[in-house]
Amino acid sequence: MTLCIEAAGITHRGTVRDNNEDCIAIGYWTSQETMQSARPFQHELDLPFACVVADGMGGHNDGEQASLLVAKSLSRRLPAFGPEKIAASVRAVNAELYAHVGEHPELAGMGSTAVGLAVHDKSLAIFNVGDSRAYKVVSSGLAQLSVDDALVQNWKPGASFARSTMLTQCFGGRATFTDIEPHLHVEPCVAGSTYLLCCDGLYETVPEEQMAALIGTDLQASVEALLRAALELQAKDNVTIALVRVVERT
Repeated sequence: MTLCIEAAGITHRGTVRDNNEDCIAIGYWTSQETMQSARPFQHELDLPFACVVADGMGGHNDGEQASLLVAKSLSRRLPAFGPEKIAASVRAVNAELYAHVGEHPELAGMGSTAVGLAVHDKSLAIFNVGDSRAYKVVSSGLAQLSVDDALVQNWKPGASFARSTMLTQCFGGRATFTDIEPHLHVEPCVAGSTYLLCCDGLYETVPEEQMAALIGTDLQASVEALLRAALELQAKDNVTIALVRVVERT
């Protein structure tokens, strides 16, 4: 028996925004284009695997550049290291972003959030900086594994107060270099485990109970169903979704 990864991802500008400041990376594939159908993936775990969802900030072009740089740099770095090196890799990408802004002062203030999943040997690690989220599918629905870097954590649709978009940390986004401390969750890589990575455009629009109900056996169809639900509920932001499942093959 060998462990493999099945995954599917999609990104979309949503119903309000003219451009997509999100970026998705699965393996060596990245996209910021508005997609109409999800892209499926299969990956043998004799090689490390990484998946990243990044949500850019800073206006039209700046946010797009920030999320692309962060997603590409993370997806390049993460497979090379085990969980113990992930925090250092994430912090190095933050420094890269500040260095890029230093070379291009007109981009001052641009930043990005990111949530990622990396599998190395038999360990599966989830990390995040900002308010993009990671969930694990459990018997009761969805369990949030990420930690919101927000003034109010774990906000859900239908809450009696508005969601704060003020972040306590992110990649870049400050006038001078500011180090970050990513949140990290590590667990064994177990067949049958399914994970959802998404930006705030999904979870601020679609209730967690509905998200959980839309995740089925077919990951590509599930990702497309999640996007459809967000668009039908008039998602005000870009929407980016990745589903990752560990499977066992003979």
